[in-house]
This record gives sequence, structure tokens and C-alpha cells, in this order.
Amino acid sequence: MEKAVLYLRVSSKGQEDGYSLDAQEKLGKEYAKRNNLEIVRIWKGPESAWKKKKRSRFLQMLDYVKKHAEIKHVIFDILDRMTRNDFDKLKIVELIEDYHKTIHFSRTNKAYNSGYDPDDEFMMDIGVAVAKKMSNDISRKTKMGMTEKAEEGVYPSNTPLGYLNKEGTVEIDPVNAPLVKMMFDKVASGAYSLIALEDQMFALGLRHKTRNTKVRKSTLYRILKNPFYYGEFIWGKKRYQGNHTPLVSKTLWDQANAKLSGNHRPYKTKKSFAFKGLLRCGHCDCTILGQMARGKYTYYRCSFSKGQHKHAGYLLEDDLAAKLASVVDKIVLPTETVTWLKEGIAEMAKQAEAVKNHQRTTLETELKHAETKLSKLYDLRLEGTGSQEMWNRKEQEINAEIARIQQALQAMGTDPATIVQKSEETLEIVSNLGTLFRKADNFDKAKIVRMLGENFVLDEHNDIQTQYRMPFNFIAEAKEKELRLETSAVPTELLHNKSPELKSSRDLIWGG
Repeated sequence: MEKAVLYLRVSSKGQEDGYSLDAQEKLGKEYAKRNNLEIVRIWKGPESAWKKKKRSRFLQMLDYVKKHAEIKHVIFDILDRMTRNDFDKLKIVELIEDYHKTIHFSRTNKAYNSGYDPDDEFMMDIGVAVAKKMSNDISRKTKMGMTEKAEEGVYPSNTPLGYLNKEGTVEIDPVNAPLVKMMFDKVASGAYSLIALEDQMFALGLRHKTRNTKVRKSTLYRILKNPFYYGEFIWGKKRYQGNHTPLVSKTLWDQANAKLSGNHRPYKTKKSFAFKGLLRCGHCDCTILGQMARGKYTYYRCSFSKGQHKHAGYLLEDDLAAKLASVVDKIVLPTETVTWLKEGIAEMAKQAEAVKNHQRTTLETELKHAETKLSKLYDLRLEGTGSQEMWNRKEQEINAEIARIQQALQAMGTDPATIVQKSEETLEIVSNLGTLFRKADNFDKAKIVRMLGENFVLDEHNDIQTQYRMPFNFIAEAKEKELRLETSAVPTELLHNKSPELKSSRDLIWGG
């Protein structure tokens, strides 16, 4: 029996009618049996036959057949399962003329080899042209159908993050939708950058729709710019009103995009107030406003939106800035603490790197071993040892093993050295933040405190309360715990010898 390979293709997982992979495989094997051919390998799966798209399985099959001179036959189902473009047809002609392979079509019972006459080549050219025309017609009709859906208010493609495609309808994703809505609120507040939102939204549970990974800054930007979230969408350069449920109002979308474009940044004029909108009144929860007195003094007071009261604020801007310095000081770390933390992080990263390198080496060795087994399996199949059923089972087992190892390698995560570098950079910023804050003007001071915390409240004693953002909340809690230890009866030498309590503070900051 002469050796052959079988190539099976559908355009996509949803376009198998009449030409399903199982039906093609059955016909291909029956054809091989009738023509005394032994199938030694099968390529099978959804793959486009357009020239614009890379055909990985098709190219793998070509390379395999070229490398194995003992394989003389390639079996397709019908001509348009082989190709729908002239570019790939030339590759098949190369197989026939330069590598002396015979091309078979099991459904039409046709075969082409180096001895075929010009009429056969002419008929193949016609077949490719017809397949190409059919492909173009399908594309045109598909686009027309999608446009008709858009006209009806139905989004004709994959929905963005926060929505799900389900049986031709668009539904709200119960997991990601509330997080997307929260992200619009955060951006509209003007207190968050996209870089900060990357980590924060990931910590809250927002994940990429298909990869279950962190949603990066570029994707967050596209989400915030997408009108789909307030009920409209763009298709074919035209805007349509969708019939899906909006996640946000048009007003909130506009506010978020205004902040995203930078239009919210205050101008440093005599009518601008550096700390405008930063604080709320601890007595009535109204906004603390900036105001000018005598044309030269800037002070801050409650807006009294809910009525007058005696806890009004009335703080000069420089006095307010001085009070905000205490917010910064609560998360500034001493130089010796920073040095100690760096040493601890470097040591932990060194240990993690050793473990990860060992794991990676082990996995790479396993992968190489599995690939070697697969190569040997193909060689044994070419020798004609064993049954087709056994070869298929073994091939599936080895491919499953290779997929498992590759997935494990991809899931190994961030390089520990990168974590160390980012941690050290963060520590340097934190250790110098007090100095940076005092050197900055009031507008930049407002940016710094917005980065550190949220929900700033001016209480009845004109002191400022805030909720620190991650990871600054861990630092503030650790420093507060250390302060309680220092003011208690704990011996001083125990503190300087890095007591278990202080070690737990470090774990709280970098392990929490």
C-alpha cells in the first residue's frame, strides 16, 4: 500500500453543513481503502481558505509531505476544501510537478499527478475560480446580512467586555458588567488613571473576555471610548441605535470621556482652585468649595447645600495643603525600612526565581520528550507497524500531553526580576513622597493625594480623614501597627531587632 495524508477543512466551527469534518474523514478513508492507500497522518479542523488569512494546518501539511519522499499522495474532500485562491493553488501545483505527489479528491473521485494533461489543469483552474467566486459571494452576502442586523439594532459581531453573545441576542455579562460600570464611574470622578485602573480592576475581578487575564490599559481605553455601553454602536463606518441594554448613561459616558481626554484638568488661573472637589464636609457630606476673599486669599469651606452649620471649614489653601501633608506622611517609609524591605523582597524573589527556573526546565524537558515521542510515532506509522486505531489513540494522547505542558509554560506568570524592579521603584517613590509633596505646587499636591486615597473628609476639627488606595492602605495600616507597638511597653531593642510583629507588617505590605 502506498502512503498518503488526509487534509480535512471547514471554514469555521459554525459552517460544517454538508461538509462536516467527520463526513469528510469518512469519505477520505473509504476512498483510500478503495485505492489501496494507507493514511499515515490527518490534518483536521476549521480553517479559512482565503489568501488573506494564514493557513497553519495547510502549511504544516505541505511541509510534512515535502519532507517525506515516501508519501506520494494527498487526499482532499473536494477542490474548495483544498483552496479558494490562486496563491495556494500554485503550492499544490508545486507538489505535483516538483515533488511528484498525486492529489486526490475523495468526493468527486478525481486525481491529479505529474502526468495530467492540459485539459485537467484547465479544469482545476476553473474549479479554483468557481470556489473563489463562491467564497466572494458568501462574503458579500454575509456582510449584507450583518448590515441588515445592524439596521434592526442588533450588533452583528462579538460583543465587547461586559456583554455576552447568546443565541443571536446580546445579554449583559453578570460578572464583568458591574465592574465595567464601576470603571466608568471611577474615570468620570477624575481620580483614576488608566495605569492605576489596570491593577485595581484586576483585583476587583475584571478579566479579559476570552483569556481570563488582566485587562490592559489599551483595552480599557477602547472600552471607555466605545459608544456600545450607552446604547449605540458603529458598524461599517455608520452609527446605529442598538436594542441592547446600556450599561451606562450617555451623561456618564460623556463625563468619563471628558476626563479621559484631559479636558478636566484645572487651569492655573486666579479663578481655579487646586483642591476643588477633593473633600467633603464631615458634618453634612456636602462638597468643600474653594473661594476667594479680598481678591487675594484662597480658602475652602462647606458649600452648605443642605443648610448652614457651624462646622464650615474656612481653611486657607496653604493650611489645607499642610494638613494634606499628614495624609502623605502616613505612608512615607524611613530609609532603613525601605532598605530592609528591598532586601526581603530580593531574597524572596531569588527563591521564587530558583523554583520557577526548576519548574520551567522540567516542563521544557517534558515538552521535548513528548515531541520526540510524536516524531517517533509518525516514523513507526510510516513503517506500517500497528493499526490505524492505535496510531490515532496514541497521537491524541501525545498531543494532549504537549498541550498540557505548553499551557503550564504559558501560565508561569511574571518574571520575579520584574516584580523586584517594580517593588523597588514603588518603595523609592514612597520613601521620597514626603519631599516631593512639599516641593510641589498645590495643583500637583492635589494630584498626589488623589493618587494615594479617596473619600477625603474634612471633620469638625478641620482634620482630614481618608481611605487609602491599594497598596498604600497596607503601608498605612502597617505603620499604624508599628506606632502602637512603639508607644506601648515593648522594649526598644525588640523593635530594632525586627520583631515578629514588624515582620508581619512587612508581610502585610508586600504579601497582602
